[in-house]
Amino acid sequence: MIKNILIPTDGYGLEDHVIRYVARAFPFAKFHVISVINTYERGVQLTDILYEEMKEGAMKAIERGEEILRNEGIDFVYSNILEGLPSREIVKYAKNNDIDLIAMRVYCRKSTASAHRLGSTLKNVIRRSRIPVLTLAEECNKVQIKRILLLTDATTKSKRVENYAILFASSYNAKLEILHFGKNHEHKLENVAWKASYWNLEVEKSIEKEDNPEVLRKYFEKNDIVIMSPGKRELMWTKIGHIAQYVATHSPIPVIFVSSLKKRWYQRVSRK
Repeated sequence: MIKNILIPTDGYGLEDHVIRYVARAFPFAKFHVISVINTYERGVQLTDILYEEMKEGAMKAIERGEEILRNEGIDFVYSNILEGLPSREIVKYAKNNDIDLIAMRVYCRKSTASAHRLGSTLKNVIRRSRIPVLTLAEECNKVQIKRILLLTDATTKSKRVENYAILFASSYNAKLEILHFGKNHEHKLENVAWKASYWNLEVEKSIEKEDNPEVLRKYFEKNDIVIMSPGKRELMWTKIGHIAQYVATHSPIPVIFVSSLKKRWYQRVSRK
């Protein structure tokens, strides 16, 4: 299912844990490592000297990513240095190279009051991308995908996310836990469970009244990966919701955000 993975890197070592995770979780995928020279940096005059320094930094970033992948047993890696606005170039590269998953870090700075936060590039990639985006805030050793947590509001707009989760779970023969926040909405989960039954998936349905941190932490602990929508689609952008923001920045396990999918993902589940 995951055949091509894109890893954007800046070479500061902050995404090393992301590179290690995707190499271990998806060892048979093809990996693309890119670094983007930000030619849109505000207040920076891009002189020849500065450009060469940024280019050298991008080359070192790619070399570091390649080295980590080699250490994890990945022998061949596609690599490229791009120029422009990072979020825009990342999304464009993913679209043009048939990428199935974009893997990026969440900023994690334990020494500050705001220990976890979404960086502007990650936030804009999630907003722009029609390709699923995997985020990871910290080192994760749960690389065997046996349990998948699907966060859904069970509305019409969430159907594509649900279909993706079903196909993903089927690919890894994993148990699918469907979590919905609300009251007396169990009937809304029946359709998801019904679709999953056609793929012979083991499904667990869970409903919680409130989306507080303690409740979410309980579900993080017993699952290996989270799949959810980042929020509502507004014209060409996605508005990232408060639950998505919290999950991305506090989940100890990877989170895959799915907004508007590639058509082929959606059709495969619908036809089944």
